Amino acid sequence: MKSPKSHNHRLSKLHTVIFGLSHGIAIFEMTVLTLTACMIMTILAQGTLLFTRASEVKNLAHLGTRYAAANPGYDVTTIKNYILQSASPTIGANGGSALNITVSPATTPRLLGSTVTVTVAYTYDQSKNFGAGPFGFNFPSTLSSTETGATE
Repeated sequence: MKSPKSHNHRLSKLHTVIFGLSHGIAIFEMTVLTLTACMIMTILAQGTLLFTRASEVKNLAHLGTRYAAANPGYDVTTIKNYILQSASPTIGANGGSALNITVSPATTPRLLGSTVTVTVAYTYDQSKNFGAGPFGFNFPSTLSSTETGATE
């Protein structure tokens, strides 16, 4: 017959093993949850940056169209300079080198009541996106917006 001391010793060892195992499982679960939360936060941050840039591009196209429509005698260079001056530092950095601005028609003066179309395209390097490399997502590298208005 086994002694109670031997039985208690086995229970103690079993309790230690179970406690150690549950502690390891908790660490594993916490690691998985932390990595998942970090991935979700990265995707949300990248989406926010993308949405902000797209909104800025749309706003610049709108401003450029209104400016060109209100000033039918201004040439394309003047309209582009106005748009570049209105650009935020986020997308207008380096003198607007990432912006491609087209105005149509390019002839001046534009006739009263004629349409003028301004297209703003913003190109940025995807390798700088912190969600592109580690998770393999393909975010757009060019955002563009076109707006048309009538000259006044």
